[in-house]
Amino acid sequence: MDPNNLWLGVALIMGVIEAGTISIITVWFVVGALAAYVVSWFGANQVVQALVFAAISIACLLAFRPLVLKHLASKKASDPTPVGQCALVTESIDAASHTGRVETPDRMSWSADSCDGSTIPAGTKVRIVEQRSIRLVVQPEGADGS
Repeated sequence: MDPNNLWLGVALIMGVIEAGTISIITVWFVVGALAAYVVSWFGANQVVQALVFAAISIACLLAFRPLVLKHLASKKASDPTPVGQCALVTESIDAASHTGRVETPDRMSWSADSCDGSTIPAGTKVRIVEQRSIRLVVQPEGADGS
């Protein structure tokens, strides 16, 4: 194997690891490996290549990871939430069988649970009181005095 291609292999392996974990850590080692690959083509010895790999990887990790995480957190926080909206039960909500679906005013269908574990029949108007990942927690309209 051509020693220059070693860095392409490292970049590929790190890229696969990042795709599998989405940790935003190993992606910076992809950048470092590509930088080491570039300097290898200019005739740098293996020690210099390894130093470039380490320096670029660590610099990118320390400089850019916090920025990317902050950006991702701001996008997540600004995602719209259906909490507080009304919805219509389209499939009876039954806590015992973990079934039930509601449709929000924007025509989105969500899996749903009742807030008190009660059964809510299809056709009932409900208010969304909480969102748990991809499931909504609902209560019948008027159950809280509204």
